[in-house]
Amino acid sequence: MEVPVCIIGCGPIGLTGALLLSRHGVPSLLVERRSELNTHPRSRFVDTNTMELFREFGIDKAVEATGLGPDWTACNRWSDSLATEPYANIASPTFLSVPGPNSPCVPVMTAQDEVEMALMSRVAADPMIEVRFDTEAIDVSQSDDATHLTLRNTNTDEREPVTAQYTIGADGPGSGTREVIGTRLEAEPRPVFSQDVIFHADLDAYVGDRKGSLLYNTTPEGVVIFQPLDGRRRWRCQVIVGDENLISEDAVSRRIRVALGTDDDVELSILSMRMWQPTPGCVTRFSAGRIFLAGDAAHVSVPTGGMGNNTGFSGIRNLAWKLAYVVRGLAPESILATYETEHRPIAVERIDFGVRTTEYMTAMMGGHVRGDDIAEHIERTHQYADYDHLLLGFEMTSDLIEPNTEPAPPARAGSAGFVPVVRSGRRAPHVWVDAEATESVLDWYGSSYVLVLGPDCSRTEWEAAIADLGSGRAPVVVRQFPAGIAADPYEADAWVLVRPDGIIACSRNDPGGPPDLSELSRYLPN
Repeated sequence: MEVPVCIIGCGPIGLTGALLLSRHGVPSLLVERRSELNTHPRSRFVDTNTMELFREFGIDKAVEATGLGPDWTACNRWSDSLATEPYANIASPTFLSVPGPNSPCVPVMTAQDEVEMALMSRVAADPMIEVRFDTEAIDVSQSDDATHLTLRNTNTDEREPVTAQYTIGADGPGSGTREVIGTRLEAEPRPVFSQDVIFHADLDAYVGDRKGSLLYNTTPEGVVIFQPLDGRRRWRCQVIVGDENLISEDAVSRRIRVALGTDDDVELSILSMRMWQPTPGCVTRFSAGRIFLAGDAAHVSVPTGGMGNNTGFSGIRNLAWKLAYVVRGLAPESILATYETEHRPIAVERIDFGVRTTEYMTAMMGGHVRGDDIAEHIERTHQYADYDHLLLGFEMTSDLIEPNTEPAPPARAGSAGFVPVVRSGRRAPHVWVDAEATESVLDWYGSSYVLVLGPDCSRTEWEAAIADLGSGRAPVVVRQFPAGIAADPYEADAWVLVRPDGIIACSRNDPGGPPDLSELSRYLPN
């Protein structure tokens, strides 16, 4: 069997990689050693950038429908038990599931299995994607012109050789693909063991009006964190324990009741339990030859802030279009090196941010238990779910992006501090392009380079100039803001070249003279 791309791992990042490749006309094979999608959801938060990606797939509304409402996502709370008044109520604007000015999408707090099912619904209907469950890659190697895998059916032990032009290891934090390319996760395990529990229970009487995205409880027996999955009966919680050994269901149930602050015989139905020790870090390299790592195989975050999966979505979005362009002969193989160049700094920044936030929160909880004044710790913990400046204000650099000659505009941390700008290496800002606010400029991106023209530019001249670029090159589609649309921060007499992943490659003011393609074509991967 021969395929352009083989993806190891059918989690959210692998599914997304296959859909992105298909959008660019590249078939793929997804292999997964499990018999089904993950049934123990470990991730909940789907950030604004990821929801914009889901909008490209047409699943944003389906995912949004599974999420918690703003009554749950407005804040996080810390208390001794759900029966006591919180000692910290901290707003969570990055989690808040209401429309905002910077995106056509709202962030969603939902369960990972709901997200995977939405993605799988598209994958299963896509003729360019083949999925094989109960299948593991037991031997992965590469030559100068291909990767070579042996697939084993875990039910029958049947073996099959597969040749793929490229292979993506999206096989999670315990990735076996890392060893194949000679990389390792540079990480230091955190000194905490978390027993992750999925259970059903009616907790309305105990939560009351103290809803929150996360409900931390610093009980005398240790920390228990409640996380609503559906806002009704489905819950996830973390029970902090002393070592890597799972405690019994009876012990978990008792710890949950203590955290509820009740002696009631609350009916709990425990569905599954997993042990997890946070081990944040990055691999020493993201690729070797024709084999690439993505998602938790490449970088692992602490759970604080919910950035792990979302960083993985950001990475696979960066990688997939570049692989597709190389496979289709639209770009040289050298552009693949920019995946790590561009994405590693973003991953590292978010990992470090999560670790710092964890330390601030730990100091707050510890200070409360000791009876200290924790006002300063509460203030620092506000960044827990207030980091739009990281999500929307990141800036990439590489050979595919024009260097900025002016320093970045000053920005304050958090949601209030983010100001959208048109600037090389930044996410292209969202604006509505119709009076009814149904189409975003972001809807223009995803399948090709887009030359975005201000309303004062000459579209006819630009389209003629782009046509002269010829075939066999990275495709460029010309789009223009309609007259009368308030397109700030896009300027009326400027053009902006936006990559398929929504990142600005370069921009210029166009005072009305004939188009000059020399600056634009310099940042097309040809």
